[in-house]
Amino acid sequence: MRNLIQTTALAMVVSWLAFTAPPVSAQSFNEVAPETYQRPRLDDFFGGSEFVDAQVSLNGRVLATAKYVGSQSAIELFDMTEARTRRAGGLDMPFYANSITWKDANRLILSGDDKEGRNGVWVWNIGEAKAQKLFRFDAEDDDYAPDPKFDTSEARTDFYLKRGDAMRAKPRPDTSWLVSILRSDPGKVLIGARKDNVERLILVDLASLESKVLDEADTGYYANWFISADGLPLIRREQSSTGSSIRLVRLARGGEAATTLAEFPFEEHAGFDVIGPSPKPDHVLVRARREGEDKAAIYEYDVVKRQFSAALVRSDRYDLADAIIDDSNRLIAGVEAGRGSRFVAVDPADRARFEDIRSRAPAGSVVSVLSTASGDGLWTLQIASPTDPGSLWVHDSRFNRMLKIGQIDRVLDGKSIGQFSWMDYKARDGLDLEALLITPVGAQDTNMPLVVLPHGGPHGVTVDHDWDRLAAFIASRGYLVIQPNFRGSGGKGRAFGLAGYRQWGKAMQNDLTDAVQSLVAAGKVDPKRVAIVGGSYGGYAALAGAALTPDVYQCAASLNGVPDLNTQLAWVAARRDAGSQAFWKRTIGDPATDQASINAVSPLQQVSRIQIPILLLVGDRDDVVDPKGSQLMFDALKAAGKQARLVRFPRMKHSPTRYTDTANFYGEIDYFLANCIGPQKLTSGAPANRAHKREALVISDTMAPVPPPPVK
Repeated sequence: MRNLIQTTALAMVVSWLAFTAPPVSAQSFNEVAPETYQRPRLDDFFGGSEFVDAQVSLNGRVLATAKYVGSQSAIELFDMTEARTRRAGGLDMPFYANSITWKDANRLILSGDDKEGRNGVWVWNIGEAKAQKLFRFDAEDDDYAPDPKFDTSEARTDFYLKRGDAMRAKPRPDTSWLVSILRSDPGKVLIGARKDNVERLILVDLASLESKVLDEADTGYYANWFISADGLPLIRREQSSTGSSIRLVRLARGGEAATTLAEFPFEEHAGFDVIGPSPKPDHVLVRARREGEDKAAIYEYDVVKRQFSAALVRSDRYDLADAIIDDSNRLIAGVEAGRGSRFVAVDPADRARFEDIRSRAPAGSVVSVLSTASGDGLWTLQIASPTDPGSLWVHDSRFNRMLKIGQIDRVLDGKSIGQFSWMDYKARDGLDLEALLITPVGAQDTNMPLVVLPHGGPHGVTVDHDWDRLAAFIASRGYLVIQPNFRGSGGKGRAFGLAGYRQWGKAMQNDLTDAVQSLVAAGKVDPKRVAIVGGSYGGYAALAGAALTPDVYQCAASLNGVPDLNTQLAWVAARRDAGSQAFWKRTIGDPATDQASINAVSPLQQVSRIQIPILLLVGDRDDVVDPKGSQLMFDALKAAGKQARLVRFPRMKHSPTRYTDTANFYGEIDYFLANCIGPQKLTSGAPANRAHKREALVISDTMAPVPPPPVK
C-alpha cells in the first residue's frame, strides 16, 4: 500500500537573548576512539539498498524476502516450519521490487519500479519463471524510456520519449500501487493508478489481467483507499498536490452520493485521520483527538453513522502515530510517536511478545512490525536507530528465536559513528523539552564542537530514534549533534503543538538556544565551536539563529530553507489551496495584520545583524519552499559585505534524492563545517564534494578562496 502520509510542509525555527542556563540531565559522553579508527568517507554513507522487505505467509510457514542484487531484485523463500531454516525457492527479476505481499500460499504481489523507473504492481505465481505486470496504460507500455531532460526519479508526473523517436515526447505518468490484497476475493486485487493527473481505484483479475475502474479522485489530488473486511471500498483519502490539505471522502453506495467526512491541513492530521481497516463492516480504524483530549488515540469509526467507538488504545505520554494490524484486520497495538516509539498492545499476550522483542533488539532502537502471522507464528521486523540504518529480522515465538535477515542499507560497512542518548532540559519559561544527542567516536567529556540540527516541518514533525542519514554523517565527522523536539513539534499532544503557533523566531527558537546553553553550562560544549544546520523549517531556524542570536553560533547552513517569511507566505498564497494558506497564517502570522512582527523574525529583513559565514543550498525545482528566497538572501548578504556561499541544484526539489546531488550536498556541508568549527581550519585543497559531478551546479560565493599550501 502506498503511504500518502508524507510531510509536504515547510520547515523552520529561531532564537533570542542569552540567559542563565537551566539544569541538564544526559548520559555521559565518555567514549574512547580506537587507535586504528578511521572516520567514514562520504561514499560510505551511500552503499545502496540491500534487503528491502520481508513478509510471512498467511499460514506462517514461509518467509519471503526481497533484496537488490546489482541491477535487479531477488525474491527468496524460506521454509520456517523447523528450527533450521532452508531455502524453498526464489525469483530473479529485471526490475526493483520494494515491497511484497502474500495473496495466498502460492502467489505473491510485488510492488516496485521497472527498468525504466515506472512504478508498477506484478503478480508472481510461485514456481513460474516470470512475474506478470497487473496493469498497463496502453499496449506500448514497455516501449517508452525516460526523457533525459527530466529527473524522473523525483517527479510524480514523468515524461518519456518513444525509443528511436527523439523528436516526439509523450507524457507517461505511468504509476500504479497496491491498495488491497482483497482477502475476501481469491482471484482479484485492488490497485491505484495515476494517469492524466487523476488517480483511480482499479479492480484487477489476477488470471485474465482484466481491469475495471471503481472510483476516481478529483484532479490534482493524490489518493488512497480504505477497504472494509468484506472488500467494499469505504473511504478515499485525498491529499492535495497544490497544498498540504487532506480530505476524507465516504464513497458513494447504493443511492447515496459521496460525502466529505473531514478536511484539514496535513499538519493537523493527528486530530482525525484514517490509519487502517477494521474487521467490522462499514468501519475503519482512525487516529483522533476527541473533544477535551490532548493526546491522539486509536478508535473504530463507523463510516455510515459517523460515530467513534471508545478508545481502543491510548498513551498518556505521546500521541499514537500508527497501528499494527494483522491480516484479519485485528488491531494488535498502537505505536507511540516520538522518543520511545513504544508499542501499546491491546492483548496481554501481544504485550509480552513486544517485551521479548525489545529485550532482544539493540537498546534504544526503533522496532517496526512489517508483517504478522496468526497465532504464535512469525513476525517480521525492521530495527533501526540514529546510529544504524537498520536491518530486517524475524521473531519466531515457536522456537524462541529472533533471526537477522540482513541489512536494509549497505552503508558504513560496520563502522561505528558513535552513540546516541536523550537529553531532558527545561526551556527558559519552564517548559519540559527533550533532544536527541549523537556523540561521535572519540568524543571528549568536555568542550566538544556542536552542530544544532533542528528538524523540518515544523508542525506535526518529531525527532525519534530512527535513522537520519544527515545527522549520522555530521556526527561521523567528529561533531556532537543535537536534535531538539522544540515546542510545536508533533507527537506530544495538542497543547505542545499549539505552543509553537506564531512562535517562529520566538519561543521555538529560544528552545534551540536553551539546548545549546544547557550543554555549554554542563561543560560538554565549547561555546566558540557551535554551528547550526537545518533543512526546510530547520533552514529557517539556522538563518534565524544567525540573525537573532549572532553570539551563539559560529556559522549557519540553510538547506532549502526559508530566508524570508513574507516571500514564503506570498509564494504559498499564489500556489497553495485556501486551507494551506489559512494554516500558515495561523502558524506564522498574517501579513495584513502582523507585518512588523513577521519582519522582526525574518532573516532576510535582519541581514545587518548577521556576523557569521552562511551556506545556502537550494533546489531550483523546490515545490515546498520558494527557491528564489535563497537567491534573495545571498544577494542581500553580498550587498551587506557578509560571508556567504550559495549553491543551486537545477534538478533538485525540496531535498536531494539523486546520488550526485546528495553527494554534493553533503560534501558542501562537510567542507563548510570543517572550516567553521572543525579541529583545524582547512588551509588547502578543494571541498570534498568536488570529486563528484558538479557541472550542473550554479555557485555564487563571497568567501575568500582557500589559499594554496605553503611551498616547502
